[in-house]
Parts: sequence; structure tokens; C-alpha cells
Amino acid sequence: MANISNIRFSGLASGLDTESIVKQLMQVERMKVDRYYKQRQTLEWKREDYREINTKLLALRNSVFDLKLQGTFLGKKVTSSDESILKATANNTAVEGRFEIVVKQLARGVTQEYSYSGDSGIVDDKLLQGGTFKLNGVTITLEEGDTVAAIAAKINAVASETKVKATYDTEKKMFYLMTTNTGSEAAITITDSEFSDVSFLQDFASAPGQNAIITFNSGIDIEFASNQFTFNNISFDLRRADPNTTVTLSVDSDIDSIVDKIKSFVEVYNSVMEKISTKLTEKRYRDFEPLTDEQKRELEESDIKLWEEKARSGLLRGDTLLNSLYSNIRIAASSAIEGEGKYRTLSSIGITTLSWYDQGKLYIDENKLRTALTEDFDGVIKLFTATQDNDGIDGIASRLYNVVNNGMKSITSQAGSAGSAVDQSFLGRQIDDLNDRIDRMEDYLTRVEERYWAQFTAMESALQQMQSQSNWLASMMGSLSSSR
Repeated sequence: MANISNIRFSGLASGLDTESIVKQLMQVERMKVDRYYKQRQTLEWKREDYREINTKLLALRNSVFDLKLQGTFLGKKVTSSDESILKATANNTAVEGRFEIVVKQLARGVTQEYSYSGDSGIVDDKLLQGGTFKLNGVTITLEEGDTVAAIAAKINAVASETKVKATYDTEKKMFYLMTTNTGSEAAITITDSEFSDVSFLQDFASAPGQNAIITFNSGIDIEFASNQFTFNNISFDLRRADPNTTVTLSVDSDIDSIVDKIKSFVEVYNSVMEKISTKLTEKRYRDFEPLTDEQKRELEESDIKLWEEKARSGLLRGDTLLNSLYSNIRIAASSAIEGEGKYRTLSSIGITTLSWYDQGKLYIDENKLRTALTEDFDGVIKLFTATQDNDGIDGIASRLYNVVNNGMKSITSQAGSAGSAVDQSFLGRQIDDLNDRIDRMEDYLTRVEERYWAQFTAMESALQQMQSQSNWLASMMGSLSSSR
């Protein structure tokens, strides 16, 4: 039940719209706290803009970090003259060159197939009795009534130990055993079997599998247990044997992969520079302040969106921190590295900027880049990967990494990070201060509104009392008049 002291009666005696009057008075009072709300919203938008830039900077830092690593540039590409016989890949340490391979024999496992249609120990695809047998030394127990499917399942359950798996065809009454490995060590051996009347469970020893055999660079034959193996840091995938055909493997630097990685870096770089440049030059609409909740209630969603686009535009226009970061990134990317050599700048390998008015974007002349990689591969690698520790100089990637990393730290100090539970950044502390002011002001406004209502309630009570007295006097005068 409501406390009767909190029930407000509007204008019972005065006839005034007290609620409307109090609301208008409070609108004037709320102008003070609304100013704090708008300031807070502006700071929150500014913090969001900073953090969006930091997210893009993180992507750039990751991309640049990859370019710091020599391994990024050392990938190898292998070309086979006949992929129907042999395919191959190579790791970063493979020696570049041409290699001649002859595939004399493929590796094979062992496969055994059995027809059990005439087996007396199986009726309607079920065992007539239980028992045990050893498959490649592993004991397997079968039960009376086990189906062919159950037998296969029990064999497959220990395939990791036996290196043998099973399958079947109940329509054709066929059972198959096959090794999961290949090579001369692959075999199927059944011993100590208690199933002499089941063909595929009888004691048996298969011939071994066979190794793959290749000739490498006209040398001696080399054997491998599998058709997939690594030799001289080259991973081979043998497809078919052909002793009469020599396959040529060409191992070269993977120029295509390097070009793709540099393109990816340029794409991320341009995205960052475009974002920062846009924020630095974005128009500021000072007549468009953040909307209050009251103002939002009077507008359509589409109107609110359009208004807020202008209200948050230009918050980082001319920002000192971003201006400095923007310039430092451009300098790090465009300046020559120390030392000698033809390729000491990005522009020397075909990566250039057009003008300061083009948001600092980089453009790639792919033909020039490929030519540089072909002419002086090591020189191009050094341009990106050189470090003080290894080379006594900083390459493009190291310089950019340091600039971007320091920029991210500065922005985090200014705006914090979204993942932090507590924001102790410069803007975070300002927002916290405004939150405290808003809380105090809201408490103050609550007291002011209560005071207004108390004053109007007192006025209504006084008017009611005056009306009561007036009515009493009128009643008395009426009584005197009627008694004459």
C-alpha cells in the first residue's frame, strides 16, 4: 500500500496544473545535469573512436610483426614436372635447385579378403560359438551370437595396436582385413585362433607389404615405408610408379607467397592511414550536441541516427596524438634504412605513396616488386627484417612495429581498452568524474523536486483552509440573514 505522504494531489484547491508547473521548473533545473550527460556522451564517443583506431593498429602491428620474421620470406615453392607421378612441398630450410626423381615402386600395405559363405562356424552372419584369437599379437575375444558387424567392430576397436582394420559385405558374404600402415613392416598375422571353422579367423601369416622405392638425383635406390615422406626437407607425395620416367622437382623461393603477404600488409596499412586521416580531418558540427533522453523520445530512430552522426563527427579533428602517430608511421614507412645496397626504401621495390593529400596510402607496382625479389632476394628481405640485434640497423618492419606499438600504448593511456575491467585512462578518469557529478546532481534534483511539491502542497493546504473559512463565514452570514 502506498504511503499517503507520497501521494500528490494536483491543484485541488487552486485549480493550477501543479504537475505541469513542477515539470517545467524541473526542466530548468535539469539543464545543469543534462550538460554533464552531454559531456559524458561526448567523451564516451571520443573514447570509442580512439579504441576503434587501436583495433586497426593492432591488425597493422600483427601484419608488421610477420614481416619482421625472416621465416615469412623463406617459404619455398616446389614444381613437379609430372604431378601424376609425384607431388611435393618444401619447408623453409630446403635447398633451392633442381632434383631428378624416379619412382620405381609405391609403398603398399596388406589386404586379405575372405568368402565366408561356406563357413560352418557362421550361420545367418552370426558366430555359433565364442572364443579368442590373436591378431598381430593382440588378443580379441568374441562371443557366441556375435554378428559379422560385431566382429569387425571388435577388430577395429584395437586397430591402433594391431595396425589392422576390418570391413565386410554381408550380401556377398565377404570379409576383408587390411593393414592401416604400408611398407615392409606391414603384415597380418592370426595366431592361437579358436575359430578353425571361420575362414577369416583361422591362423594365418600374410606376406609383408612393400616399401616405396625412389632414385634421387641418379643415385642409389632409397626406400620409404610410406608414399608420403620427407627427405632433404622436401615432403614427397608419391602418386604412381613409373621406372621409365624421370620427374624433375624445382625448388625455388615462393615469390607469389611473399608478394601476397606484402600486399596484405599494404592493405592493412592503408586501412589504418585512411581511418586516422579521416578522423583528423572530419568536420565538426558544434551545433549538434548529444541528445538527452527527453529529446530522443520526441524523435524517430532514423532522425536520432542522423543527428548523432553529426554530433559525434570531428571529435578527433586535429588531435595532437593522432597527428603525431600519423606522421611517425609515414616517416617509418618512407624513410630509407641505413647501409648500402640498391633496395633501401619501399619505393625502391615498387611500394610508393602518391601525395600527402591521399591519406598516406601505399601503392604497389607488382612488376617492380617481383623484379626486386628476383634480382636481390636477400636485399629485399633485409629491407624488411633487419634488426639492431642482428644487423645493427632497423628495417622497415622493425621501425613500423615500434612506432605502431608506441602509438597503441599512447592511445591506451588516453582511452583505455575495451577488455579492461577498470579504466584508468585519461578519458576514463574524466568519465568517472562526470559520473560522480551526475550522481550528486541527480540526488540534488530529487530533493529540489520534493521541495517544489512540498511548497505547492502547502499552498494547496492553505488555500483549502482559506476556502473552508470562507465557506464558514458565508454560511454564518446566511444564517444571520435568514433569522431576521
